[in-house]
Amino acid sequence: MNGNLRDRPEAPWALWSGIAGALAVAGLLLKGSFAAPGLSAVIGVLAVPLVAALAAIPLGIWGAAVGHVTLRLRGRLRGPRTVLVAALVVAASLPAFVAREVHRGLGLEAAVHEARVMDVRQLDAAFDRSPWRGDRHFVAALAQNPAASPELLARMAAEKDPELYEALGSLWDVMGENRKGLPVMRLVARHPNTRAETLARLAADADANVARDAELAIARRANPTSGAR
Repeated sequence: MNGNLRDRPEAPWALWSGIAGALAVAGLLLKGSFAAPGLSAVIGVLAVPLVAALAAIPLGIWGAAVGHVTLRLRGRLRGPRTVLVAALVVAASLPAFVAREVHRGLGLEAAVHEARVMDVRQLDAAFDRSPWRGDRHFVAALAQNPAASPELLARMAAEKDPELYEALGSLWDVMGENRKGLPVMRLVARHPNTRAETLARLAADADANVARDAELAIARRANPTSGAR
């Protein structure tokens, strides 16, 4: 493409798609930030302008590609065929990405909702064989289920995946009663079915929050009337 980009016929498409995309991204980020716990929410809100501005760049490029394809189809613009093909690829990329993410999000929501009502055997099978096994939100749903067995909770506690120590948050309905976004390991430490030996191992964990939750659970069991929190 030759000439000043601002004078190109695709320029208005790029401008408005960039603006609309930045606003949409900002809205989604704010929604996610308000659902996040404590300091994470503050940091999320502060990062919104920068992330939205950065998102406007690729979204503007996408808008320019859509404009180029549209104008070519209307006969209002001419150019090399290779440019049209490239614009078609770029124009199709965003809808394809959104469709994939929506499909995944809805699938995760369904899996999490199902996990909340599983019995002991179903929980064990899901932890072993579910296609969502690698998603920490799904594992958190298993860890929140009151039917989770001491054996299953011990297996979760033995996991080395660093993501299981990260705070949870999502735009999808996958949090359940975990409104504070507690990591999976803290959910395990707080579960009433977690064995004493599992709690002892978690009390020695390098993560201070996990260790504290485990210590509090041990104290409560040692003295149920102490009111330890």
